[in-house]
Amino acid sequence: MTIAKLAYLTTPAPGRYMLNIQAFGSDELIQIEIAKAHLVNFLIDGTAWALREEQHLNRFPKTQTEDQHERA
Repeated sequence: MTIAKLAYLTTPAPGRYMLNIQAFGSDELIQIEIAKAHLVNFLIDGTAWALREEQHLNRFPKTQTEDQHERA
């Protein structure tokens, strides 16, 4: 298994989507062109997973105001 040091999406031209990855321990940036369907899946699944994890762990950051109300 490889762990990404850096991963991001770009769109170099209309209708073209690139997944850019740099692995830990490497200076090489790998660029993979993906289909629009892959992009949609990344966004839908990634959002659902992130929100589910946040709700499960109750890790939504508190605002300074909320923190002050809890101390009062």
